[in-house]
Amino acid sequence: MSTAEGLEVRQVTSRRDRHDWLMLPFAVHGDDPAWVPPLLLAERQRISPRHNPFFTFGEAALFLAYRAGRPVGRISAQVNRRHLAQHDDATGQFGFFECHHDAEAASALVAAAARWLADRGLKRMQGPFSLSINEDVGLLVSGFESPPAILTSHPRPWYGPLLEQAGLAKAMDLYAYRMDPRSVPTRAHRLADLATQSSRVKVRSFDMKRYPSEVTLVFEIYNDAWSENWGFVPFSDAEIAALTRETRLFMRSEFGRIVEIDGKPAAMMVILPDLNTIIRRFRGRLLPFNWMRLLHGIRFDRCTAARIALLGLAKEHRTSPLGPAVLSLLARETVALGQRYQLDWLEFSWVLETNRPMVALAELAAGPPCKVYRVYQKPI
Repeated sequence: MSTAEGLEVRQVTSRRDRHDWLMLPFAVHGDDPAWVPPLLLAERQRISPRHNPFFTFGEAALFLAYRAGRPVGRISAQVNRRHLAQHDDATGQFGFFECHHDAEAASALVAAAARWLADRGLKRMQGPFSLSINEDVGLLVSGFESPPAILTSHPRPWYGPLLEQAGLAKAMDLYAYRMDPRSVPTRAHRLADLATQSSRVKVRSFDMKRYPSEVTLVFEIYNDAWSENWGFVPFSDAEIAALTRETRLFMRSEFGRIVEIDGKPAAMMVILPDLNTIIRRFRGRLLPFNWMRLLHGIRFDRCTAARIALLGLAKEHRTSPLGPAVLSLLARETVALGQRYQLDWLEFSWVLETNRPMVALAELAAGPPCKVYRVYQKPI
């Protein structure tokens, strides 16, 4: 589809198109010292119906913008049937947005995604979700000076303005917090003491001999704890199975915590070592020897940071006196782990701007957000 002289937007269909899709971020971000080149193997699998469990409940189309034959931008459009079943809001989604500083190309990409969604009867587009809200969420709008943590993105500063020029507006902000494990406020420790002093509370690490069962338990708590949050879509069995396979290599017992109250699972936390600190020098490639460097880094704890990717407290305890204490206890457990591994920082992300209790806890431990990610939307 030609949109203007020298500019063409077309759907990705061929092997060559997929190559251009995968390599475009390297052209856009090549001079950004904070960008971490993603592993190309993992990026191929993210858009592969054979590998990504998203395609068991959704469909997607990928679009590329070319100017004078050179790729200058990309976007995905997707229908998430689990989202529609959960919210019944006629909303389609977009993701994987990358673009040179080219307003015309960005608007043409948004228009192509909107048309694809409208052709499927949807009335609104929202994103970026790459591909779902349970994967990579939001567009960075603040905090460009530091590298991204594992499983988060790092767009260029002009992406937000480009989307706004294309008619999209803010739907929700999500916060990322980074705390120094060597310096945690005394008040946070005092709150955690309330939990440890209660005979009703027990905290344990993951049992790695039962790792699949532990992951299932984590998502049972997560699906309950997050069920009333903005945009929530429960993890599917296929997503849980995929995450179990993908994380088993680098997970350790102390990277996961389960809290029981009165003998029942009530809260959980999952910490991911920040593999970005290892792979950022790989330029996206595992061959010929980078796979050995990655395995060596995992085995010998070469990661210098970590991310709290999942944290949740069951709804029945949310308003109880023990609720804040349990969350503070998990935060203290995280700090202890950070000190043990001598990490430079621990990131807690993402936190919805409307989740005031979690924002208050995060700011108590880490101060203001280090990064802000934005979800945009527009009627179509």
